[in-house]
Amino acid sequence: MKRKPLLALAAGGLLLLNSCKEDATPQDCAVLPVATASVTGWEASPYCFATPVAGGQYQTYVINSTAELQALNHCTTAPTIDFARYTLLAGKTKTAACSSVKTQRVVRSCAQYTFEVELAAGACQASTEVLYYTLVPKLAAGEQVAFTVTLPR
Repeated sequence: MKRKPLLALAAGGLLLLNSCKEDATPQDCAVLPVATASVTGWEASPYCFATPVAGGQYQTYVINSTAELQALNHCTTAPTIDFARYTLLAGKTKTAACSSVKTQRVVRSCAQYTFEVELAAGACQASTEVLYYTLVPKLAAGEQVAFTVTLPR
């Protein structure tokens, strides 16, 4: 009787391994959530990070070192991040009216990561730059990150 659960577990493991083989097509890969961590002790401002963004445009960054982060962070002290363990994913978008981050998550499908961000509309009509960021486990060389930003309606 114990063989059936073990066989099911082994078969499930093989399916998972096969879903991320090198020659897998996007249809062969399962989309799985990635554990993220918050960046603490950072009062980041979109106006102090990187360069200004044109309306409706966005900028994205995959940051793997303190030097890379400090080169982009112009106003405040950069947070302490263990870049041996983490990669910082960051981006910013300029919207036509006040906006903020409603939800964000990172998913993985084979060697492709996607940072999904949904923005919420605010109460004012002023154009706004919105900064979003999260920590993910250290990305290996060659792993790709796509950013998907859903603007407020």
